[in-house]
Amino acid sequence: MTDERSPPSDLRGRLADVFVPALVTGAVDALSRRLGNRATIDDPRHGRATSLASIEPLLARIASYFAEGHATYEHVCSTTGIDRDASEGRLAMTIGGEAQSVPIAIVAERRRLREIELRVYYEAEAVEGRKPRSPLLPVDVDTPLASLVESIVDSLRRSALERALAGFEEAARVVDPRGRVHSKADGTLGVYLSDLGDLDLQLAGAADDGRTACLEGTIERRGEAPAPAMFAFQRGDSGLVRELRLYW
Repeated sequence: MTDERSPPSDLRGRLADVFVPALVTGAVDALSRRLGNRATIDDPRHGRATSLASIEPLLARIASYFAEGHATYEHVCSTTGIDRDASEGRLAMTIGGEAQSVPIAIVAERRRLREIELRVYYEAEAVEGRKPRSPLLPVDVDTPLASLVESIVDSLRRSALERALAGFEEAARVVDPRGRVHSKADGTLGVYLSDLGDLDLQLAGAADDGRTACLEGTIERRGEAPAPAMFAFQRGDSGLVRELRLYW
């Protein structure tokens, strides 16, 4: 996705996969060249950039944030779709003087005329003056798992917890946006889903490689503003959900 008028970048691999490692290692210039001038970046803490003049300062701010926290990155999963790729990982870094493990996901959506939008998902503390992220436009998502996802979400919307749990294997687990694990076997998965309260999700796109379906959408919970979110559903042999990783 390098722009024709940009010098070549030495970053190799899918953009979703190289984005965070490049920022963690300080390879901001190489990443900027790789993005070119047809990219948009949307980060929950550092904001949105839609031009080369605004992208470079945004990349520098993110890289500085990672450097200040002595961040290291561990890759978890990559999923390739028709119009977007998703990459999941974990950041080990110091935030507010405390060592934390932060789940992070990148979605690189390919658009017409070689344009690309990167959306970054991780739990970030509020920044004064930062505008809320804009909701994603809802679309019909055609993936074998979409109907199961909609069934789970609809069940949560209707407070039908047992019906929602039926979509998960007995050994299934949910990894929440803070990286905490909730297992079906010990009952904590059901407690977590119940604690989510009223939940609505409007699907906006997906990357599905047959093993993992990463669904993007706009999530809305009672008392909170709508916000983009990503759900990574890992299939089990039964066709039900073996692991669900949440990012918002």
